[in-house]
Amino acid sequence: MRTSIILGTLALLTAGTANAALVTFTDTQLASGNPVTSSGVTLTTSTAGGAITFIGSGIYTGIWLDPGSATGSFTLTFSQSISSIEIEFDALSSTGTGAPETLFGFATNNGPVSISYVNQVGTTFDGTTITSTINDAQGIISFAGPDFTSFSFTHDQGAQQGFVIENIVIDTELNGGGGEAPEPAMLGLLGAALLSMRLLQKRGS
Repeated sequence: MRTSIILGTLALLTAGTANAALVTFTDTQLASGNPVTSSGVTLTTSTAGGAITFIGSGIYTGIWLDPGSATGSFTLTFSQSISSIEIEFDALSSTGTGAPETLFGFATNNGPVSISYVNQVGTTFDGTTITSTINDAQGIISFAGPDFTSFSFTHDQGAQQGFVIENIVIDTELNGGGGEAPEPAMLGLLGAALLSMRLLQKRGS
């Protein structure tokens, strides 16, 4: 009886130390500045060769990338390891006779990755490159794989006006290693439960 109680306690303690949660960065949060924090996780957006600004209201609320640059690489860096990411974007454009906007070169800090993609409206995806076919094209990029801390991509503006990231959802439940350390009090309870199990084993022998 005591052994089963202790085993149950150990299971609860182990579950309590798991770092498992979906964290959402909404359009208004993303528009509030850089970096931005949601549910204890901080997101920092950086660029090489591009531009980052913000739209605080209206249908394009969020992070506006490349409003005045032709091509830029962007990196979304998180304050802790994650196992998946979903990015919803808007306003990827193709207007007039100029070149359309494209997104490609997807990678995490572990290296290049193959993404999953959902076209909401007005884009094509050939397995590596997302290309706009209308003004105000929208889609959802997602990736799940080995634990990572950053996700990056390249944006070619073509002859357009940049696009907006309006929602990001990450999963902090890790695939293996890299989770948050248990709290000291939790470690103490875990140690006491293990000690009790050892004493019961000795008495039974």
